Amino acid sequence: TVIHSYFIPVAFNDTPMPVMSIDEARGIAEEGINTLMSQLTSQYPTLQVDTHITYGDITDSLQEHAEKVKPWITVVGNSSTEDTAFWPGSNLMTALKELSHPVIAVPLEARYRSVEKICFACDYKNISELLPAAELVALARQTNAQLHVLNVHKNDKDFGTETPPEAETLRSMLAAAEPQYHFTSSAEIDEGIQHFVVEQNMDWLVVMPHKHNFFDRLLHHSHTKAMARMSHIPLVSLHQLGK
Repeated sequence: TVIHSYFIPVAFNDTPMPVMSIDEARGIAEEGINTLMSQLTSQYPTLQVDTHITYGDITDSLQEHAEKVKPWITVVGNSSTEDTAFWPGSNLMTALKELSHPVIAVPLEARYRSVEKICFACDYKNISELLPAAELVALARQTNAQLHVLNVHKNDKDFGTETPPEAETLRSMLAAAEPQYHFTSSAEIDEGIQHFVVEQNMDWLVVMPHKHNFFDRLLHHSHTKAMARMSHIPLVSLHQLGK
């Protein structure tokens, strides 16, 4: 299902005024998605493609649609090569953080290849309470990929008395996927993830955004360029339990 949401452009003068009617805006949206539909059916004649047009915020529209059809995953493209496309507030980052089902963000420069290695980058804080382990195991099984669990820490002090129980809990939760576990040190967590992804030739990077974890810190503007450098592979976002 290809989803397109649209807004009515507004001219901001002394009195803000819409530059076209809602019927005109919807007509433009329908024309565009019909053109895309023709391209897709021509290029992939055996693929069943449906379309859905909605008015309003794209993330809200995706969430509303997902509540009805229960998708396995939502794919979000990115037409921009600017670092700003990865900043908080962009449609891409909002979808990764806010949608309540798995989201895969495919960068413009990514080229499709069979998924053989999936890297799940995480810290161990409250992992047993938040991790949708069944979704992560299913992701590995449905792609028939080897799951690699990566923990990046700034120094050995990060591995205190709380780490071993959390690590054992995580191993138990993901046992069905038979993952490989990796631990590495790096002054900057984003650079540690980037180095591992490139060195180990990962195909997808999986993260679980939640407040106060490392992914939330990665969204700070000072880290966005490093995140953008990892954009040669798709980024998959799973969402914490109870959200």
